[in-house]
Amino acid sequence: MLELLFLLLPVAAFYGYVMGMRYAKKSSESKEFSHIHNLVRGINYFLNRETDKASDELIKYLDTQGDHSFEESIALGNIIRERGDLDRAIKFHQGLMTKEGLKPTERSYALLELAKDFQRAGLLSKAEEILYELISYNSQKVAAALLLIDIYEQEKDWVKALKIIDTYRRFIADKIKFKEAHFYCELANDEFIHKDYSKSIDLFKKALNTNDKCFRAYFSIAKIYIEQQKFTLALEFIQKANDADVTMQGLLVKHLKKCFADPNSSDLIDILNKWLETSTSIEVVLALAEIYYRKQGKEVAEDFLMRILKVNPNIALFAQLLNYRLADLDSKGQERLAVLKSLIDMYQVKTPRFICCKCGFKSSILFWQCPSCHHWESMKPTEHKYLD
Repeated sequence: MLELLFLLLPVAAFYGYVMGMRYAKKSSESKEFSHIHNLVRGINYFLNRETDKASDELIKYLDTQGDHSFEESIALGNIIRERGDLDRAIKFHQGLMTKEGLKPTERSYALLELAKDFQRAGLLSKAEEILYELISYNSQKVAAALLLIDIYEQEKDWVKALKIIDTYRRFIADKIKFKEAHFYCELANDEFIHKDYSKSIDLFKKALNTNDKCFRAYFSIAKIYIEQQKFTLALEFIQKANDADVTMQGLLVKHLKKCFADPNSSDLIDILNKWLETSTSIEVVLALAEIYYRKQGKEVAEDFLMRILKVNPNIALFAQLLNYRLADLDSKGQERLAVLKSLIDMYQVKTPRFICCKCGFKSSILFWQCPSCHHWESMKPTEHKYLD
């Protein structure tokens, strides 16, 4: 009997080993299934545009695995930063810097992410210090220079931003010229405020040398020439501004009219009609209607407005049409229409004049840089509509 027990011991040990392996495998499979489940749920949330829930699931997926690849670690740190947990993101990327076996290129990339954490946290001097270190590394030179420009833009230090651009122009010129033009415009605007028109024009022209489609620069130079009563030059730059961005045409009308001594000038009418061939800016239509009213009478002006309203229904044009019609009514009719007119006026006052074409931010005043998404020259008049 004792001998039989000794013979069964190896069998029992083998059975225990097999069962242990099976349990471990099931446990491992269960954990793996849990990881994959987090990943799948995260992807589904992203597809359904539920970004907060998606981020939670992806953090769980990455955070439950002990040994991340470098790419997974970077992804996890970025998700944490985007969630706004900046202290955790900073600590995470600082910890990643001390990871053994990190390659020099990986260290540079981790440093760049740490600089982004500091920037988001408002610790701009720390971010700046890291970026100047990174600029000396070839692997992240371009990314570091671009982020450093973003920081100087955030600080409104246009001179430092332009200095970085000049230093690394051959690496970043194509990526930065749109911003560079606006940095020059910001400096030019400062000179304009201080009435140094010569310096202001020179800086606006530098903006145009950088980006010859910069509506802001053409428009601003035109305003300076109008203030100096150099109307021929002003008209030239107004036309160039219109060619640069037809969606901003409504801003130009008031300044265009200042270039003509005669408010009913046939040359002014020709320009306004030519502009209507490419767009239906409400400001252009209203300007032409007023000229027709003065030159040819109320009936011609009304017919003109009615033709435009059939193509482009607009509350401002309808309000102007009501103004013309009010004069023909008796006191009782005027009183009735005046109520409707006041409601329309209230609606127009409350309606934002500009909207950002990037993020949808609305405003009653024009910002050259959107306060919400910080894109340059993305605010457009809400009344603008292209012709088909």
